[in-house]
Amino acid sequence: MTEILLNPGQPAWDDYAEKNSSATFSHRFDWGESLAAAYQVPIFRLAAKRRSGDTSLTGILPLILFAAPDQDIRLVSLPYTDAAGIVADDTAIGTRLLAAALDLAVELGAVHVELRQAGSPIFQVLTTDSASLWSHSPHTFKTGLRRPLPESPDKLWSLLPAKVRNQVRKARTCGCTVAIGGAEHVDDFYAVFSENMRDLGSPVHEPELFRMLLGKHSLGPRVVVVVAAKPVAAAIVFTHNATLYNPWASSLRHCRPSCPNMLLYLAMLELAVAAGCRWFDFGRSSPDATTYRFKRQWGATMQPLTWHVFSRQPHNWDPRSETLVDEIWKTLDLSTSRQNGPARRRWISL
Repeated sequence: MTEILLNPGQPAWDDYAEKNSSATFSHRFDWGESLAAAYQVPIFRLAAKRRSGDTSLTGILPLILFAAPDQDIRLVSLPYTDAAGIVADDTAIGTRLLAAALDLAVELGAVHVELRQAGSPIFQVLTTDSASLWSHSPHTFKTGLRRPLPESPDKLWSLLPAKVRNQVRKARTCGCTVAIGGAEHVDDFYAVFSENMRDLGSPVHEPELFRMLLGKHSLGPRVVVVVAAKPVAAAIVFTHNATLYNPWASSLRHCRPSCPNMLLYLAMLELAVAAGCRWFDFGRSSPDATTYRFKRQWGATMQPLTWHVFSRQPHNWDPRSETLVDEIWKTLDLSTSRQNGPARRRWISL
């Protein structure tokens, strides 16, 4: 028999996230904790364990209650995140966690449960009890991108296309250098990230989110800031289960002819190799978007990314109705964009 727990302690949670190879860095306790604290949204953690008295967990599912103004209330695993859905020892346990999430949604007044899953789902899509109450729709409009890593930086360099190597050489010729560190670089990262988001027409994240992530004791050396040049390109990466994840990377548009973004990505890949990682995760993209093509040139291949939406009849939710792009936002001065962006970004779950 399987018992479902609500909000178990951090040690047991992170222990399971370490042991289950399907868990990503965004399943770690302090990732969800930072999101919830930065945007003042409630987080609920469902966990499974066997009733035999064993204290170890057999499955986890983090959920944030997302109640954007003028929208249906949703439970999302997790907003602002590519994939943090159900991970479990087997399909039966995964299905129990799904059923518990649907029950929790009813209790909290949410009419949608959105499970952002990487790879194949570890649950039955609908249970018998919920089939008449909940509809299900899978969405694959985003894809994950990752590449395997060789055993040495020299081998990595030799595997890169000639065009990529030439662009890295150009960045070095232009005097671009790279610094790698922690919290001391977060302001440099945010300076680049926030300007790039403004140029893309996208409201920027709350700066405190990044400070929280870099300040979490359990994440510690798992979080690294990579900054190129003045800075003109920057990224934050996370290490988890032999994979280096890159959820955020940006470069300044007016400096791109000098290719600092190319040196930035090489530095991240070399960092992953030096850390003994087997994979580099480039984050999500829309298929055939500019970012998709950029990542593919580094040897990235598509990885399944499905956002499963369960909606209580007669409600319906399509994640594609959200967008991060607003053409008017591009016209704002940088100070106004930084000041007003987080309040708007808070209610965009992408």
